[in-house]
Amino acid sequence: MTAPAVIRMPQLSTHTCSNGLTITASALPTVPLVQGHLAVRLPLHDRQDLAVYDVLGACWPDLPACARFEQLGGQVSINRRQQWIVLSLVGTADLMPAIAVTLRAAVDAQYTEDQVRAAVTKAAQQASLVTAHPAVYSARRLWEQFYGYLPPVADPSPHPDDIATVSAAQVTEAGARCLLPSQSHVVVVGATDPDQVVAHFEQALASWTGTCHSAPQATPSLSPAPQRRIVTHVREGWQQTHLRLAAPSRPRHDHALFAAAQAASLILGGSFSSRINTALRERHGLAYRTLASINDHLDSDVLIVEADVNAVSAAEAMTELTRQMTEFATSGPTGHELDEAIGFITGKYALSLDSQGGIATCVLSYLTLGLPLSGIADIPARVAALTLTDVREAAALFHPEHMSGVVCGDATHLPTEWS
Repeated sequence: MTAPAVIRMPQLSTHTCSNGLTITASALPTVPLVQGHLAVRLPLHDRQDLAVYDVLGACWPDLPACARFEQLGGQVSINRRQQWIVLSLVGTADLMPAIAVTLRAAVDAQYTEDQVRAAVTKAAQQASLVTAHPAVYSARRLWEQFYGYLPPVADPSPHPDDIATVSAAQVTEAGARCLLPSQSHVVVVGATDPDQVVAHFEQALASWTGTCHSAPQATPSLSPAPQRRIVTHVREGWQQTHLRLAAPSRPRHDHALFAAAQAASLILGGSFSSRINTALRERHGLAYRTLASINDHLDSDVLIVEADVNAVSAAEAMTELTRQMTEFATSGPTGHELDEAIGFITGKYALSLDSQGGIATCVLSYLTLGLPLSGIADIPARVAALTLTDVREAAALFHPEHMSGVVCGDATHLPTEWS
């Protein structure tokens, strides 16, 4: 067995400002670039919140400050991951002060009717494209089954009809509710001194206090529905059938348990050589795509098993998928599988932490998951120390008896009940 990669903590400088904002900076001068990311936690309570915050995000790239940053040669992007929206700015190292100015302008922005109308049009078009994708339909049905309803934090996209009703007043009010420094993180990575970056951004954002005059309302916690069952959703004319299963995972704050769950999901369905891909796709020719992974929703993690299969063979594919999951949950991985998983996970961490984008993504992920940054080195170390017993316990969580889920496809080839 090849020794797993040794993961060393990147050089980080972290500071919590007097206004509650957390700033984290890291130096990696491999390329003469710097990137700054503002992550803001969204209080998502219903479908309309999801639509309003999507429009807010669509407004940001068209702000005058963002336009000026792009004129200087920088790049601006926006993305939402569950309950977090992230504004990302990338440019040459000399643009570091401009990144701070642009972030400050974004949190201070006022939104006109014309800006919001343009953002509504853009966001609605994007939502229409996303909603039309079969995988999005299946994801929505999975989370409805798993939770008993579709939480906005688990919805891949707002609905176009909801976006169409968003007004400038709603966007302004939503900005006041979410743009609070105590609910935000700034991460800066690049060819610059971390301590100087922290000091510069603290000064630039020192007067940011937010305008919400009451304590932010927490997003409701999520709990799985008590009933475990798999249901059929008929989609006439679909050439593929989607199998989607989910179960509660181990708590992410226990690094040893989290490491074991990562290894178990990789062995079951996280790589080309994983069990369900080898069985369903390579050996039996039943699946176009398979996956086992860990998804995070608010303060809990969820195990997901997916397969996109030939519609004619959906029942056969479900039988084989269930058999593979039962065997894995009962017996766990082999020693060879565990060795391969450890090498893959630690190697992936090492490669990720060798690039500016990888460090920024990793730091943002840990901050938004509520994990201490020490976990960047600790969790790979826990992975490297995993034993078969550790991973067998995590593998047991993938037993079909723990799973809720959906089968989405043409009813011609679907049974009425799933055992």
